[in-house]
Amino acid sequence: MCTAIRLTVLTGPHRNRRFCFCGPTQCEIGRALECFVQLSGTERDQLISRHHCLLDIDPPEIQVKDLGSSNGTYINGTRISLTPDDTTAETTGMPLRHGDVLTIGGTTLRVELVDCPYATNELAAKPMWNAGQTAKKDCALAC
Repeated sequence: MCTAIRLTVLTGPHRNRRFCFCGPTQCEIGRALECFVQLSGTERDQLISRHHCLLDIDPPEIQVKDLGSSNGTYINGTRISLTPDDTTAETTGMPLRHGDVLTIGGTTLRVELVDCPYATNELAAKPMWNAGQTAKKDCALAC
């Protein structure tokens, strides 16, 4: 088993998309093509910066850093950088926990920690994590 972090889009035009992470990685969220969690394509997405925030993931730990976005990054409704003098969110990041709601522009995502089995052979039930795999887009993991 591995502890995975699952982000589920709750609101906005990308509702019900899921992104899963099982292992240390960094993940950028924004409108840019190179962002792993790319939220673009609709007028509402214009509230999201091209490079809005960065997730530093090492399950079960996850931190979010705002990347100087115009509209801010929020955890459970609280902006993570409240004043120009408060640079904590840009330098060290803010921890996210199971059940937290991350808001970016007009989109909210729920953070969940889940246990997922690794694939042990070709006959194993799908979907599962393969050795060395750390991230999945449009994740269909049932765990």
